[in-house]
Order: sequence, then C-alpha cells, then structure tokens
Amino acid sequence: MYSLRNNQLYSMPKAVRFFASSALSLGLTTSLIFYPSASQAGKNDTGVPAELQGEWRYGRISSIQYQDSYTGQSAAPNGSSDQFQLASNGNYKRNRLLQINTYNCASNLFIEEKGKVKIEAQRLTFQPSDSTSKGQICNSGRTYSSRNTAKPETYQWSIETNEYGQQVLVLETADGKGKAHYGRPQ
Repeated sequence: MYSLRNNQLYSMPKAVRFFASSALSLGLTTSLIFYPSASQAGKNDTGVPAELQGEWRYGRISSIQYQDSYTGQSAAPNGSSDQFQLASNGNYKRNRLLQINTYNCASNLFIEEKGKVKIEAQRLTFQPSDSTSKGQICNSGRTYSSRNTAKPETYQWSIETNEYGQQVLVLETADGKGKAHYGRPQ
C-alpha cells in the first residue's frame, strides 16, 4: 500500500501527482493477499514486537483489463505492491510499485527506501533515511527520478487472523480511510 498526504503530493511534479493520485484509487480493485506462514511473539530490546519482525508483503491487481480493439493486444493490468522487512534493531527496507495502464498509456512509479521504524503502542511510523523514486509516464520516455523525497508515514497496526487461520498485519492510515492486509511470503 502506498499513501500520500497532501503536503507530500504537492511536493511532486504535476504529472507525477496525477499519476500518484490515480494510483491510489486502486483501492477499489480486487485484492491479492500473500498470507503469512507464521507469527512470532514477544518483544526485543528496541521495543519492536517480535511478531512484526521479518518480511511482509501486500499486493493488489485490477480485475479490469484493457484490450486494444484495433490490435487485439491486451495491456498489462493496473496494480500496486508494497514489501518491507523489519529488523530486530528497528531498521527497515521497503519497496513499493504502482502501475497504471489506461488505453495505450502505461505509467509506473517505483519507490525504494530504508530507515528506522518507530513503534509506540499500536502506532507504527516508517522514518526513511534514504530513498529513491523512479517512474515513467505514458510509455513516452518521460521519466521521473528523485532521491530522498520519501516522508515519514504513520499507521495504526494490528495482527488479525484471516479466514484461512493465518495471521496478517493490518496497517490503517491515520485518517482511517486506507487499510491494507500484509502477509508473510510463503
């Protein structure tokens, strides 16, 4: 899941803002969830609960796909993914990808970051110390690249059990409008 606050959105070029805001509308698409295989219990000396440590993944892909009526060729689907690893010392690495295809216009945005995670009760904050953002707008060779533009993001977190009896990490935005279920890789 990728979320932007208004102040982050307006710090980006207009074309990227349009792309990012369109990508966030993927919340209405079909969800593909990678379910966890196990959960740990306890806490370490940094206050990061052991059940949060390790790798988490989230992904969505649209159930609607465009097909060019002239060529018959299908476009790649719209989608987003978020993958991060939390270490016992509070360090994290995170990768996010957004992809939007509208007719013959394919755009994507890839964000790679690392930093420290801060956990206070049920609040989790990603505090990036290094980030790279790269993107392409409408197959055109118009590319976007920047360094260290990622801002801290705070979520409410919880561990829930899904309908398959597996534990998932639920991250919810501070305003309560966004919620994603992350699973462990299998």
